[in-house]
Amino acid sequence: MRTMRSAWWIECLALSSTLLSAPTVLAQPEGKFIDGLIGVVGREVVLYSELIARVEQEKQNGYTGTDLTCRAVEDLLVERLMLDQARIDSITVDEGQVQAELDRRIRYFVMQLGSQEKLEEFYGKTITEIKADFHDQVQEQLMVQNMQQQISGGIEVTPRQVEEFYKTIPKDSLPYINVQVEYGQILRKPRVSDAEDLRVRKKIEEFREQVVKGTKEFCTVAVLYSEDPGSASNCGELGLVPTGVMVPEFDAVALSLKEGEVSQVFKTDFGYHFMQLIERRGEQYNARHVLIKPQVSNADMLVARNFLDSLAAAIRDGRTTFSDAAADHSDDEESRSNGGVMVDPATNSALWATGNLDQQTFFVLDKLEVQEISQPVVVTAQDGEKSYRLLKLVRRTEPHVADLKQDYQLLKEAAEGDLRNRMVQDWLDEKLAGTYVRVHEAYSTCAFQNAWSWQTSEGP
Repeated sequence: MRTMRSAWWIECLALSSTLLSAPTVLAQPEGKFIDGLIGVVGREVVLYSELIARVEQEKQNGYTGTDLTCRAVEDLLVERLMLDQARIDSITVDEGQVQAELDRRIRYFVMQLGSQEKLEEFYGKTITEIKADFHDQVQEQLMVQNMQQQISGGIEVTPRQVEEFYKTIPKDSLPYINVQVEYGQILRKPRVSDAEDLRVRKKIEEFREQVVKGTKEFCTVAVLYSEDPGSASNCGELGLVPTGVMVPEFDAVALSLKEGEVSQVFKTDFGYHFMQLIERRGEQYNARHVLIKPQVSNADMLVARNFLDSLAAAIRDGRTTFSDAAADHSDDEESRSNGGVMVDPATNSALWATGNLDQQTFFVLDKLEVQEISQPVVVTAQDGEKSYRLLKLVRRTEPHVADLKQDYQLLKEAAEGDLRNRMVQDWLDEKLAGTYVRVHEAYSTCAFQNAWSWQTSEGP
């Protein structure tokens, strides 16, 4: 039976979503497309620009094989076949899933580049604009994933099957696993004092009153006083954004307004706002807003540190566990439900390659013994806000060749991926027989794994 990839076991891992690829301009083959079609699969098309982006993405992921372009073409064709079938089968994706995946990818790139500001500088756009640009792409990728889940979901192999799979891997093909760590955190954001909260509330109420009475233009207030760096210089205007891109409280206010209407002051996790609805188009809207953030004082930071000092003492004395303390007290919503254990967004695994850790986390963990808890350390969030956190080194693996004892979960995922790939291949064989497919003849020399049909004219 044909396989979708080579026999290397690492490529049998479950198909994962691609990350946002950097905007790249590559030289185009002489006499080829500007942005023409390179393939048609059912009612879906593959554009040359998509191929260029995928090739660059594969290079960034470290793939340098001579079949890089052919590999990328076939990947895109397979994805389009699944997307076409997903639409036929009415497979949809909840908007909340799309936003959660966008947030995950944004977090990954912020971690790679160092800050939200650097990511915005890299793309030349605000986070909101980046998310809006990639919204449809991510939605389609999630539809493809849902189609994959429908084809091969629910697979679970037994320990015996994992062992048999492990034995089929040539010894010289077993991967070398570098140092990995599993760690947890308890995050404590400083609480703003009541006096500061009241000061900011009064200040933004005054700004709103000036706008409503016409003594100041909305644009003037936004440019001079708004603390949203992504919109302040543009008179507070966000541009057209889908619902779900902003936090729920923001969406709710925007959707309650009539065009031109100015809202009351409202609060989100970012601070206090008021907004004016400019336009609404179905499930999208454009608005301008002013944001004022309550400021955290040194005293507020000290209270947060002292809280974690006391919590760490309780954990060390056995009065509570790190897991329970995280569930009860951590301000990190994503990890607290998991006992504070942090998941690598690049792999969706609790085991982190040390190269994927930010510098501060690496240096703190490097000094800890397994099961040891750090002192409270300052951490800076994507938006520049500072908090304190406790770190716990749950476990550390030494460099080694993959084996059943230390890497059972990884091998189990690989065995399940191998079975999943074979099920997907059977599905592809069946669907290709009944789907209209045309691929540009420029790729007729590619050693594809599937039987695609060629377009023999000058170009599709």
